[in-house]
Amino acid sequence: MKRSLLIFPLLCMMAGLGKGQQISPLWTDFVQAKQQAKTPILPDFSFAGYHWSEKELPSLKGKRVFKVSDYGAIANDDLFDDAAIQKAVDAAEANPGGGIVFFDPGKYLIAPDEDAKKQIRISKSGIILKGSGSGEGGTEIYQANMRIHGRQFLFQPGNVKDEKLTTIIEDAGRETFSVKVKDASKLKLGQDVVIRHRTEEFTRLYFAPLELKSQWSRLFGDKGGMQIYEIHTITKIKGNQVYFKNPLHLDLKLVKSGSWDIERYHSLSECGVEDLRFSSNWKNYPEEFVHHKNEIHDYAYEAVGMEYLKDSWIRNCEFHDLNEGVFIRSGYRMTIENTHFRGKKGHASVHARTGYGVLVKNCSFNGAQHHGAGTGYSAVGTVITKCSLGLDQNFDIHSGQPYATLYDDVQGGVFYNLGGPEPGYPHHGKQLVLWNFQHRSVKDQHYDFWDSSRRRNYTIALPILVGFTSDKVVTFDHAGINESQGKPVLPQSLFEAQLQLRLKGIDLAKAR
Repeated sequence: MKRSLLIFPLLCMMAGLGKGQQISPLWTDFVQAKQQAKTPILPDFSFAGYHWSEKELPSLKGKRVFKVSDYGAIANDDLFDDAAIQKAVDAAEANPGGGIVFFDPGKYLIAPDEDAKKQIRISKSGIILKGSGSGEGGTEIYQANMRIHGRQFLFQPGNVKDEKLTTIIEDAGRETFSVKVKDASKLKLGQDVVIRHRTEEFTRLYFAPLELKSQWSRLFGDKGGMQIYEIHTITKIKGNQVYFKNPLHLDLKLVKSGSWDIERYHSLSECGVEDLRFSSNWKNYPEEFVHHKNEIHDYAYEAVGMEYLKDSWIRNCEFHDLNEGVFIRSGYRMTIENTHFRGKKGHASVHARTGYGVLVKNCSFNGAQHHGAGTGYSAVGTVITKCSLGLDQNFDIHSGQPYATLYDDVQGGVFYNLGGPEPGYPHHGKQLVLWNFQHRSVKDQHYDFWDSSRRRNYTIALPILVGFTSDKVVTFDHAGINESQGKPVLPQSLFEAQLQLRLKGIDLAKAR
């Protein structure tokens, strides 16, 4: 495919934002497709965030407070507070409706040993961990000892067992909102369900005509294939036709070698983390970070795990001197906002895998981890918007074929060393959208998004670039669409424009 070329000074580009910008033709296509009930080229990314971004994050006013100090946690001493914090969590879980687990100002020590199986566990809905601020004079939670592969605060329901409810019996199109099922008797309005499928046959249909390498071994065989895991909320059932609140993000095609199943989605809800600083003793480890050098460098100090959560959030937090900040698995309608990553370089910052509609907004990464915010392993509809990455910091597309991902009005970041093992390639399926992305690198870069001759290639299926700018020479091969390279476009934020169009019927590109 045609190679693109850009020489565009970043400072001039930033100074010119909003002056003489043209409305993107892809945005015009999206608006017209919505008006005419047709399939747009762009996915509808507005179905992301806490309650689909239709509600503000909650104020917590009137919610019962459980102070960790009442359960034995004392700030700024030399004693460990794990047990006391867990007691406060348990008390909040015993309260109908949950509660706020509150930390007074000061430094709290956790992880008295290196046992990675020990964690502070949150297993019920409505639990919020809240500090007294993430800055100076606020609350710091400090992990003293390394616990390899052990996230120190883990939100996770007790039951996440798969439960098949029915099977889809007809093809369904991308960006549509319904499927036809064999039997709807186990389904009900308001229910959250998962569409699941995995076959080599569908995988080949999905990626065609792109070549799949034999080394990508997880795609092949009777138990292989791209794993589909789309979470949806049922809004209507009419006979055997089931309607969803949120759109499908791929063309669902029936194949002979495996079924498309609908399963129950188990989750906690209305859980949060806010106004806290998480830090660790990684800053005193006598080596600087080397990506994948060993398990210590990648996984020794990990802060927060959030698994099978919906309508939950992290806000106004900081993560300092950690190998991993936030890990999200099977998250649904979640928001991470106004959260920042600092300190000694580590492995991963925010990583969302499986799940649907995780929103990362107004966050900064500043090179504090090798990977900036990212996604992987079947995640759908992940949105990273109005964030900043450090110079030459890569975003994280960690293989396992996530699809329909948006990097929106992001400053900084590069595309190489994306992550993930070669058997798990390709890194990304279709509809990776880079909208007004501002690339920052020390050197010129060339990206071949589907280079079958190299092991550590980028393997992104025909990404869509709109308004891409950079401070160095950047060229591309195998981009699906490359619109307006070197010229930021309107709307400035695709996510905000799609959200306002859906909720209020306002076209932000014209309402400036």
